[in-house]
Amino acid sequence: MRKVFTLSMLLTLMLLFCGGPQESPKAETEKPETKDESNLYYGTLGESELQSLIKAIPVFNAEVEKLDMELESAEGPQELAAMLGQYSTLNKRLPELDAKLRNAGMSWEEFWPALGKTYMAVGAVMMDSLTIAMKKEMQGVQEDMLKEMMKNMEEANEVYKQVPQGNRDLVRKYIKELSAVMD
Repeated sequence: MRKVFTLSMLLTLMLLFCGGPQESPKAETEKPETKDESNLYYGTLGESELQSLIKAIPVFNAEVEKLDMELESAEGPQELAAMLGQYSTLNKRLPELDAKLRNAGMSWEEFWPALGKTYMAVGAVMMDSLTIAMKKEMQGVQEDMLKEMMKNMEEANEVYKQVPQGNRDLVRKYIKELSAVMD
């Protein structure tokens, strides 16, 4: 029970802050044609796109391991957005990344949006499952504590509200394959 509560609170905090406001803008250093990544994560994910991504993720992971710097992880509040933002520019730090991804079946321009949509869909699926599990586990918990937890869960669900249901269904279909290749 305590593990479920701790996990739910950690995920709730992570989910609440990953969709929060961006930091104040810094000097423009990127190309002006850079896409708005906040909407990128909520696009429709196609099955062939996900299948190609599953094949390309091991190549991506192998190339990322070559970096000397430590990359963010998604283990706590605000880390998901930081991690995705950091990953979005890896093609600039790894010049051979695009060519290697192309050999695996996806260019960087195809890989990056698919990865962002997949991470958001995986988060939405996890949140769906956690919400169902929490409702079952919370039977018998003090009513005011239950209300507070459910309020937090509903706020966290707002982050994933825009993830298309088709993306969630597709991720559920390929969850074993995704679990095998995603860190």
